[in-house]
Amino acid sequence: MSRPEWFKRFFDARYVAALREEKPFRQTRLEVDFVLRSLRPPEGARILDLPCGYGRHAALLARRGFRVVGVDLSRAMLAEGRRRFTEGPRLRFRQGDMRRIAFREEFDAVINLYTSFGYFTPAQNVATLRRMARALRPGGRLLVDHRDPVYDAGLPRRLWYRTGRKRFVLEERDFDRQTRITESTQLIVTAGQRWVAQKTLRFQEFSLPQWRRMLRSVGLQFVRAYSGYDGRPYRAGSTGRLILVAEK
Repeated sequence: MSRPEWFKRFFDARYVAALREEKPFRQTRLEVDFVLRSLRPPEGARILDLPCGYGRHAALLARRGFRVVGVDLSRAMLAEGRRRFTEGPRLRFRQGDMRRIAFREEFDAVINLYTSFGYFTPAQNVATLRRMARALRPGGRLLVDHRDPVYDAGLPRRLWYRTGRKRFVLEERDFDRQTRITESTQLIVTAGQRWVAQKTLRFQEFSLPQWRRMLRSVGLQFVRAYSGYDGRPYRAGSTGRLILVAEK
């Protein structure tokens, strides 16, 4: 069983190192291309990347002329972002909890990528979504990239996969079909090292009807849903992704 606030320790320096290998630049470029096609922000728009990780999307968006603020709770993630990318007028990193952001109508777009939602209690999840909506200017758009619960309901309980060149993960997953909560324990083996790391995580997934209701409750209008960054329309269970676009 994962700790209630597992995310405060999960995204550490080891996670950052694994993510660097797992996400090459060409993938980031394809993801940013999709984000821009979906959101259609105006030239020079302000974009909030929440949470931003080490800033791979935020930095590329800034290079393309947008003014980007990246917020993340993980100090390790932000340290890596500041090491790799130069902050300036178009790119700013801030340390903070997404449940407590206080922006009001400051951004033309908000992006929430790589299954970075549903970490909290049901009430906190909705409150966090409301804060994202509040950060948008009228007409602004939100994009959330999350898991597809229909797909995940069919995954085996035990998975063995490779991340990067030297890391292998044995994952024990428990997906509750009623609550759509995933509980996961990962054993991480790194070639050439004698120790094995263990990590736990917990997050809630949402069906498309649930997403539509939540978006409506915080003042956002559902626009469309996708099953991947290639822009394919959402079809339940076809891939592991459920990507949503909504407008204020």
